[in-house]
Amino acid sequence: MSYSVASLTDSIASSTQTLELDSLQAHHTQALVNIVSSCLYSTPIDATALKRSLVELRRHLESPRSFMYSHPAIETSAVKVIEHIMLCWVCARAAQADAQNYRMESMVKTIDGRFDKYADLPKHIIYEAIQCASYLATMSAGTAAVAKTSLPTSLSLTLGFSDDPVVLTYAFRTLTKLCTKHSVKRAKADGRWESEMGVYAVLDAFTSAQTALGLRNRFDALANAAFTFAADSAAHLTSTPEQARTPILSQHECSSVASDSSSRRSSCQSLSFHHAGSIPSVRPEERALVSALSLVNALISAHDKAEARLRMRRELLDTSLYQCIKLLEEPEFEPTMSSYEARRFRRAYASDIEACDPQISATSITA
Repeated sequence: MSYSVASLTDSIASSTQTLELDSLQAHHTQALVNIVSSCLYSTPIDATALKRSLVELRRHLESPRSFMYSHPAIETSAVKVIEHIMLCWVCARAAQADAQNYRMESMVKTIDGRFDKYADLPKHIIYEAIQCASYLATMSAGTAAVAKTSLPTSLSLTLGFSDDPVVLTYAFRTLTKLCTKHSVKRAKADGRWESEMGVYAVLDAFTSAQTALGLRNRFDALANAAFTFAADSAAHLTSTPEQARTPILSQHECSSVASDSSSRRSSCQSLSFHHAGSIPSVRPEERALVSALSLVNALISAHDKAEARLRMRRELLDTSLYQCIKLLEEPEFEPTMSSYEARRFRRAYASDIEACDPQISATSITA
């Protein structure tokens, strides 16, 4: 067998270029991770410097080049620093909650003071940290890397220690990405597809949060947040004239909170143009509500068998999510994305019941 010198030269040059790009990308990511890490050593933490470094890391992770030249070791390194920030922040918030519950004047101090300096981190730093985790969860090895850390548990505990709609929106979206099955199956890890690892990690995280927060149902924090935002949205829609109401999510928002279903994206786009003219900004509470319902639907859709999906729905409906779904049936919610998510929940519920018992009519099923 003979080889062409020209073809071999071209092949080597192409491979060398790819390796150089991989190496440069890996070094760039690691350098940004190191900058974020170095900001955590000082006491107190320089919030401005930490925010700037997290913004740079987030912009790097969301760029298409990061997805093209992702590296498992570097992704794991990035996940670790975000995991550290979120874990320490949640522990600090838990200490603050203890102080309030026991009517102490200040935060409960830890013995070594490890978490104390994270108590006063501004919310925008938490926004950026969770967004970094969200982008990492969509990379080639990121789902497994995020699933193996304490990040899912920290995000589920965030529902109990924060009522900020923006923080909760990003937390919901990150957990949703972990539950969403990718269109291309990844290599198996620990005997499970990476998408399955994400689902199990999220379910285990809610179970851990149930124990830590003393909840009756592991999904109580998720359901209570959804119901709170639904009630707030209902009050806003009732008090606002119809012509001045904020329309449903734009195309960008739809793609941010939607799963990988192309039909759902097309529905979002068709609904987005329901209102002509300029589109005002969507209220943070509405984004949080839609993101919470998207997470609920993703948790259910991640199960292959109808029986498993029904068990998951019944567990979820044993919370205030039932009242939330019923509230979203009100006419004022009709043109909203949250109403669409609620209808999607009910339609899939009816379909699964029919699949398990064909004699039951779908028209007789209500959420």
